[in-house]
Amino acid sequence: MNISTDQDFLNNEHIFQTLIEQSPSPVGLYVGKELTIKIANKSIVKIWGKGDEVTNRPYFDVLPELKTQQIFKILNDVYQTGNVYEATEARVDLVVNNQLQIFYFNFVFTPMKNSQGQVWGVLNTATDVTELVSTRLQLKESEERKQFTLEAADIGTWDLYPPQRIVIWDERCKVLCGYAKDAEITYDGLLKYVHPDDAERLKQAVATAYDFKSGGNYDITFRTIDDNDKLKHWIRCKGRAYFNQDNELWRFAGIVQDVTREQLDRQEQQKLIALVDSTADVIAVGAMNGDVTYINKAGYGILGIEDTRAALRPGVDYFYGDDKDTVDDQLILAVQQTGNWKGEVRYRHFQTGQPIPVYLNAFRIDDPLTGEPIGMASVARDLRPEKIAHNEQYKLLTLIDHSSDFVSLSDLDGNVSYVNAAGRMMLGIKSQQELERHNSQYIMPGETAKLANKINKSLMRDGKWSGEINYKHFETGEAIPVLGTTMLVYDSVTGKPQGRASVARDLRREIADKKALTDSEALLKNITDASPIALWMSDEFGSIVYLNQTWIDWTGKPYEEHLGAGWTNAIVPEDRQRAGEKFLSDLAARSSYEVDFRIIRGDGEIRSCIAIGNPQFNTDGGFTGYIGSCTDITDLTIAEQKLKLKNEELSDQISQFEFVTDFMPVQLWTARTDGTLDYVNKRAVDYFNLPADEVAGASWLTRVHPDDQEGCMATWTSSLQTGDIYQFEFRLEDKNGIYKWHLAQALPFINDGKIIKWFGTNTDIDEQKQMQRQKDDFLGIASHELKTPVTSIKAYAQVLGAMLTKEGEHKKADMVTRMDAQVNRLTNLIGDLLDVTKINSGRLQFNKVWFDFNQVIKETVDDLQHTTQKHKLIADFSATGQIYSDKDRISQVITNLITNAIKYSPHTDKIIISTKLEDNEAIVCVQDFGIGIPEDKQDKVFEQFYRVSGNKQHTFPGLGLGLYISSEIIKREGGKMWVNSIEGKGSTFCFSLPADGNGS
Repeated sequence: MNISTDQDFLNNEHIFQTLIEQSPSPVGLYVGKELTIKIANKSIVKIWGKGDEVTNRPYFDVLPELKTQQIFKILNDVYQTGNVYEATEARVDLVVNNQLQIFYFNFVFTPMKNSQGQVWGVLNTATDVTELVSTRLQLKESEERKQFTLEAADIGTWDLYPPQRIVIWDERCKVLCGYAKDAEITYDGLLKYVHPDDAERLKQAVATAYDFKSGGNYDITFRTIDDNDKLKHWIRCKGRAYFNQDNELWRFAGIVQDVTREQLDRQEQQKLIALVDSTADVIAVGAMNGDVTYINKAGYGILGIEDTRAALRPGVDYFYGDDKDTVDDQLILAVQQTGNWKGEVRYRHFQTGQPIPVYLNAFRIDDPLTGEPIGMASVARDLRPEKIAHNEQYKLLTLIDHSSDFVSLSDLDGNVSYVNAAGRMMLGIKSQQELERHNSQYIMPGETAKLANKINKSLMRDGKWSGEINYKHFETGEAIPVLGTTMLVYDSVTGKPQGRASVARDLRREIADKKALTDSEALLKNITDASPIALWMSDEFGSIVYLNQTWIDWTGKPYEEHLGAGWTNAIVPEDRQRAGEKFLSDLAARSSYEVDFRIIRGDGEIRSCIAIGNPQFNTDGGFTGYIGSCTDITDLTIAEQKLKLKNEELSDQISQFEFVTDFMPVQLWTARTDGTLDYVNKRAVDYFNLPADEVAGASWLTRVHPDDQEGCMATWTSSLQTGDIYQFEFRLEDKNGIYKWHLAQALPFINDGKIIKWFGTNTDIDEQKQMQRQKDDFLGIASHELKTPVTSIKAYAQVLGAMLTKEGEHKKADMVTRMDAQVNRLTNLIGDLLDVTKINSGRLQFNKVWFDFNQVIKETVDDLQHTTQKHKLIADFSATGQIYSDKDRISQVITNLITNAIKYSPHTDKIIISTKLEDNEAIVCVQDFGIGIPEDKQDKVFEQFYRVSGNKQHTFPGLGLGLYISSEIIKREGGKMWVNSIEGKGSTFCFSLPADGNGS
């Protein structure tokens, strides 16, 4: 400063000092060309952040960071020119606490002049607006970021003030809603471009949002259109209505987003889902760990899935038995690592638990963007139709190869290429080379003309020929009469003939049997004609093939007029259709037939009858027709009609009342979730003859038979705990103290995923149970009744054989001996049937005594050795001690095992019977070296009627009851039976029984 500047400052120092220090705003006074700081109040010093030692120092030495900023030039210009400088929200960068910080000021540089107009200093006043400017900048930046985000997300905003009918839309909102960017939107025109089909729904959504009670939330997806009514966008509007303290609407605002792509994708997805749901294959989708998240409708049907809750479970639960291990150990791991797995597995039916074979193609689903695995999917083809077709084909081939009839194949010229086993045996063919000859060499020389002139011509004209012809035995030259059928075999693709197939039945046995059959029929006719009731017989198609003389006498019409369906002509017209329809219905069901009808007798009298028919089946279980009777019940019917008339009015009233009040045919009940019954219908009340509240109480279990209570309660408790369907059969005591069999079933009623009620029924199945018992009783009675005539036949055969032998008719005597052997076989079969019925009915009795186990085995072996010349029965006994059992029954079991061993080892010459004592159990084993049993059939040999299948079926005939009876005897004696076998090498059948433990 110069002297003049100092003087000017001194003259006004006190004033300046006072004014500056008292100012609440930052103020500083800088004098001289160096702009030395003479005065700086606390506010400005605080902003500078330099401490209090700033006076008498040049301004830009205190604030050197300002030399590079515009303020340096501004401040010097003010001092030199004497012009005032004002700045608003000017940016100034200051070093505070050793850090450069940004400030914003409103400041003024005012030049201080002396009386001569010379500038001697500059007064700096300032207002710190840093916080205000920073806030504004942050708001601006936030707004810019928001706008950028909205634009990046293709989102528009809308704001409505319904009371004032003000509309504020941004450009994106206008475009999405169908308007131009610069269009002026009126409140009344808001819905101009809304698709007509969506307008009403949109209005309803807005009205709901405007209702204060709804909370004001608004979220809807709809379509917009252009001026040509074409679809422009799918948009989603989401927002909220705002209300004042009086719950009055004052603002409605939100966002709008283009969701056209998502909607189109969703539509395509729905098409894909519809396609997936319509396919016949099972399609499933799941997580990477195998849990199922989706399964199509075909899967629900094939697997018996009832609802989504049952479907959404770990994928391994879908598989049957050991296939679960395959899924855990192979399938899931292969899909996770390689992306694919294919193979045949078995699904599990959710309701029945039965296996369902499928061919499964499982694969991994990867994210198309990241390539990361996101899930698994599978397509499964139901193999059951294919396996059925394959089984049918296999059955056909097996049937042909093991048919008892002659079957051959040849080309169109008659050169034979195949003859089945029965055909080769019938004609004495020893090798494949021997059978490969022209078909003319298969017949007797006298039949060649028939072959050329009749058979071949008929075959080429009609595609088939049937008739009798004489085949020739290849070794003996014997003529073999057969009933043959020859037909053309056509190519399945071209439809052209490609060969011939012939089937022939050996008529020798049939011719021999015809005479015996004629004699048997004559005897049967004599017996049945003497019956006071009408007897009849039908074939498998329901056609009547036999009636006895009683029916002929009743109707007065010739025998032939009643055959087929002619018997119905004797029924009065009013009853004819009902009787015929009932017969056809029972025929289709292969069930017992019973119906009442009236007939017109030969003398014109109308009589009431009841017809009963029992279905007949052959040894293979095939239906062969009915055997039945028809009984005149006229007198009984008249009495019943009188009683019916007396009770008709009462019956009508009761029927009407029961229909109105309670017509359910079963006992209906409901139960709470804890299992307590809280309702029963009138059917239940009537059954127990107790008040409804007492029937529904906790004491219902006491009316279940004591033997059934534990199982009934355990099953019911399990269902309550798991939510599974409840089903159990038990005997229920009725009001008369009689126990009747019932089938109880119950389903849970589920609401919101929770069981809130159980609904169940008790169905009376006592009649079905009684019919089952009657069937067993009938089988037992029939078997027992057969023993007497068979015993008589055997006695006559033995006497006849002795007479023929005495007369020197050795050939005839040999035939009678063979017949006696067959009678013995029939006797054994009848014995087996009797034992089976006793076992099934629980009437098989045992006479137990203490006996030496090895001694009984040895006696039985010695007896059986006399019955076989080929096989040597080798005894390998160890000490076993005494057992307490039925000696005869044990001998029966040993006999069955040894005779089976002999029968199934035709090409070996020894059978080994061994015994030993192990863990206080006497064990006997019978070992043969015969055909053996396949591993998958070994568990079945102890079942009823199981027989050797395949090419051994006719070689080893039988009913398949011996092993079943033996195993049941051993089981009831407290032991067990088992088999070890290797196919082609033989079998070892063993059983064990409790012993006294003393093997000495």
